[in-house]
Amino acid sequence: MILKISQKKLFLIVACTVISVAVITVAAVFVGDDDDSPKQVGAVASNAYECAPIGANILRAGGSAADAAIAMMICEEIACPESAGIGGGFLLTLYKRETREVVVMDAREIAARAATEDMFVNFKNGTAHGALAIAVPGALKGYWVLHKHFGNLPWKQLIEPSIELCYKGHIVNPYMEDALLDIREEILNTPSLREIYVNPETGDVWKEGDRIYRPDFAETLKVIANEGADALYSPTGSLLPKLMYDLHEFGSILTEEDFFNYEPRWFDPVSTKVRGNNAVYSAALPGGGTILVHMLNVLNGYVDLHLKDPVTWQRVVETFKHAYGARTHLGDPEFVPSIEELVHNLTDAAYADYIRDKIEDDRTFYDYDYYGADFAPSDDHGTAHISVLAPNGDAVSVTSTINDYFGAQLRSPRTGIILNGEMDDFSVPGVINIFGVPASPANFIAPGKCPLSSMSPTIVLDGAGNVRLIAGGAGGTRITTATLQVVLRKVFFGQSLQASMDGFRIHHQLAPMEVEYERGVDPNVIQQLVARGHSMKMVQRVATMTAVAREDDGQVSAAFDPRRPGSVAFVEL
Repeated sequence: MILKISQKKLFLIVACTVISVAVITVAAVFVGDDDDSPKQVGAVASNAYECAPIGANILRAGGSAADAAIAMMICEEIACPESAGIGGGFLLTLYKRETREVVVMDAREIAARAATEDMFVNFKNGTAHGALAIAVPGALKGYWVLHKHFGNLPWKQLIEPSIELCYKGHIVNPYMEDALLDIREEILNTPSLREIYVNPETGDVWKEGDRIYRPDFAETLKVIANEGADALYSPTGSLLPKLMYDLHEFGSILTEEDFFNYEPRWFDPVSTKVRGNNAVYSAALPGGGTILVHMLNVLNGYVDLHLKDPVTWQRVVETFKHAYGARTHLGDPEFVPSIEELVHNLTDAAYADYIRDKIEDDRTFYDYDYYGADFAPSDDHGTAHISVLAPNGDAVSVTSTINDYFGAQLRSPRTGIILNGEMDDFSVPGVINIFGVPASPANFIAPGKCPLSSMSPTIVLDGAGNVRLIAGGAGGTRITTATLQVVLRKVFFGQSLQASMDGFRIHHQLAPMEVEYERGVDPNVIQQLVARGHSMKMVQRVATMTAVAREDDGQVSAAFDPRRPGSVAFVEL
């Protein structure tokens, strides 16, 4: 196993070159032996220091790509508690190499049966935090159903490494430290968070390099190892009564029936072909894959895109703006059947041609109507992504979320589960956002409805059915544009995986009417975008990614984003 871990914030800035060389060299060792027989190589990438080794060990033990993903997601519950966990949900794209089957699982949170469209109207405390922000979590039920369909190893074997991690403790990485500092006052003033995320010796939140132990949560995981999803989703479950007690204490509207009735959904991916025979698959609505595919269709129609060409980035930005205008009309298709025609258009090449004809190379527009908007975009930070390539060629791309940092900023004391704040991803009628734009009716709250998401777990296959790229990210509305830029760099421009991850990113979501860009963008690109009328804003990062790829020479590589710590591991069978 090869493990790469960033240790210091400075290292996050300078490590990209070192990681790039190391990752590709390791892959070359696996596939470049003198033995003429082909090597089966797998790789995993995680947002947590401790989780890639766990996923790799599951693969070595004969586990499937799904098994590795489940084990890593449970690990990230402990090692990335600010971003993902059992109290939240996930979107997953899975590829079976033998049958060439691609499926999507939606195990995201849904609104409670008691939820109403106007429950947050005139609500002064915001929709992201507190008891009313909690939607019905779907993660554990999703893990269980995924394992039943695609698992190889016994369920308990997937949980045991994380139980051990609870006792060994996990290291606070720079990203987690930033999250703790970001909501420091909330943690200090919330007993259920304070007892875990405040260092008793200092009386302040944990710092980078500290080790946090979770023996209490190990007991919860032991129950889950024995009972599976029944622990939370069955009348006989041991954890549900404890969780419900805490939910009622917090003032949540969730009921036992919300858990009993929860089921993850399977559906077909949204897909397209780009640059020849490269097939891109991602999570359709309520995921962000529909928008991703639409943007790829628009950009695939340009034959003269170049990384250093300002006109290329003008086209990318304008594609973003049109796509995010369309996004404002989208929602859970089971509740908004009227969007069927729009979804068809967004995946249609002819519609992409129509949008491309509206894009001007020498100017932008400040008219929301020009881009077809009717929106209030959401933004979440509490997200993490896992990429898995099994040695047999199967793949999983999965993005987990609890919405904001530490979800609703409430932790169940009796179970240790950190609860999502996913109701914030819905729109609220009559509420005008800070940009003066009304909320989107297609994304209004309804009982049992899943809020719109930007999560875009993506798999790219070559013409022979081999995985070329597994990618996805964290970062709210920026996830889709960041994923697109990694696909552009890897598939359109032929960069290595690490170069594709390291390259600068830009973002535009229509409102605010500005281009966000990272440090490192070519000054000439910035100057030319300004000359075309764009307002520019430098930001620290545009989302964070993990990815696995097969390079053009056949080597397998894996990478976590230099913008966020993480780990990668390789498996040779």
